[in-house]
Amino acid sequence: MNGHLKSIASDAGIEEEFTTYTIRHSWATIAKFMGTPTEMISKGLDHNSLRTTEIYLKSFTNHVLDETNEMVVS
Repeated sequence: MNGHLKSIASDAGIEEEFTTYTIRHSWATIAKFMGTPTEMISKGLDHNSLRTTEIYLKSFTNHVLDETNEMVVS
């Protein structure tokens, strides 16, 4: 699957990493920023534990925040 995604990204001119993992993270993060309850995001990701989803969102949110801070101060 990730091989196909890499081809799609290349065809679309996307140079960033484009995998099922990054797509899931993007979906979850967008949903969170849109105000979707964590419980619903957890179901969407098919996580067995809400704690797993909270960890998942926290790690990605920090990454997004770091990128935003970099753009603001540059």
